[in-house]
Amino acid sequence: CSNNQAACGCCLMQKQMERMELVFNVTTKEMSQQLMNSKMTLNNIKNRSAFSVALNNEKTLTCFGPMTEDRRVPYKYIFLNLGDSYNAQTGIFTAPSSGVYSLAATVYSLSPLDLPQATCAQLQVNGVAVAPLIEKNGLDSEDSSTVVIARHLKAGDQVSVSLLKGCNICDDTSHYNTFTGFLLY
Repeated sequence: CSNNQAACGCCLMQKQMERMELVFNVTTKEMSQQLMNSKMTLNNIKNRSAFSVALNNEKTLTCFGPMTEDRRVPYKYIFLNLGDSYNAQTGIFTAPSSGVYSLAATVYSLSPLDLPQATCAQLQVNGVAVAPLIEKNGLDSEDSSTVVIARHLKAGDQVSVSLLKGCNICDDTSHYNTFTGFLLY
């Protein structure tokens, strides 16, 4: 600033404008980053997928099987179907997006002691067995098995539980037979 008072006021105003521009640019950059983070979070929420189903919700114990051939288990009672990727008509969960999923299944059966029985099934991805669920001890009237795995699935991969030939599973409102999966990341 010169000794001229008008020039000094102009100089002070210019310095103040430069400070305001700096603050504005920093604020704009921070807001842009927050907007990008919000968009990413919203996108992740849209792609979330989770399901949890049970064989049935009958008041009396109802069994599925034994069958003369392997058959996909049609879990009919839906606890949760976030993303609508589980189809109760087919018993198939279709991965809506690629990622790592947690998949779990529990099978249970109960039979009178005088009847042969076995609980045996397999968790399948695209029709190929990835984990067995087998108990055939024959020493009591109950058999059960559980499997939990983490698996990378591609968008469109189909996951199901298949009851093996000669085996059976039974369920009621206690929900002994469940099939669950969700996207981890």
